[in-house]
Amino acid sequence: PWTWLLAGVASGLTLSAWLGMLMVRRLSPLGQLSDAVRRHQFIVAYQPIVDLATRRCIGAEALVRWKHQNRIVRPDHFIPLAEHRGLIQAITDQVFDTVLLELGEFLQRYRDLYVSINLSAPDLTSRRFLERLTPALAAAKIAPQQIRIEATERCFLDADAAKEVIQAFRDAGHPVYIDDFGTGYSSLSYLQNFQVDALKIDKSFVDTVGQDAASSSVASHIIDMALTLHVQVVAEGIEREEQACYLRTRGAQFGQGWLFSAPLTAPDFIRYVGRGLATV
Repeated sequence: PWTWLLAGVASGLTLSAWLGMLMVRRLSPLGQLSDAVRRHQFIVAYQPIVDLATRRCIGAEALVRWKHQNRIVRPDHFIPLAEHRGLIQAITDQVFDTVLLELGEFLQRYRDLYVSINLSAPDLTSRRFLERLTPALAAAKIAPQQIRIEATERCFLDADAAKEVIQAFRDAGHPVYIDDFGTGYSSLSYLQNFQVDALKIDKSFVDTVGQDAASSSVASHIIDMALTLHVQVVAEGIEREEQACYLRTRGAQFGQGWLFSAPLTAPDFIRYVGRGLATV
């Protein structure tokens, strides 16, 4: 009897320890994020991008959000962990699938509109996402130029692979933007080595427009550089009319930020675009 009793106690302790480890893992940030990927808990907000000359909406940036326990988790709180632990590609796939589900028919009707999607380093060093993107867009009857690619400078650590993949996206008809331009140490060298279609001026430089700050002229220098290289400019984080006017005067073509609109749900974005079309 004692043998059976001891065996039962040992089994119980083993089971308790296993359950305890499972609970700890599920309650850890990584465990919660893994659950979120499995349960498709990510949603997309659409930040309108406007033509600074006409104020007409020309597209949107797809911004991923994590809906966790009835609250929205900001991407800067989970994207680094997702990138570090190999979950970011699954999240990117869910963002793309959501864009097609929510805006697919709308993009079919309005061929001049586009949605830009942020890619991480793994998807800029292989053709995995491009090979997923191409047949899905063909099936949905959406033109390649209506899905644009945004890449931050940290995506270019493997420069040779990134250069090849970026060109593959462009050859397939997807314009490529460098996001948060100017915040990294190698911005100028990237422009020499990579063929891209647009630079996105980081909000930190837009914030200083019109202020007596050391970085207040950075935005204008980026615009001048872009014009020299014949690439377009999208200014991020525009919140004041004077910023929009200054950037347009300097030569920036497009902008996004709370001056024009906060990030929107898909139905609200469709209404936002519709209001603009009604005033044309």
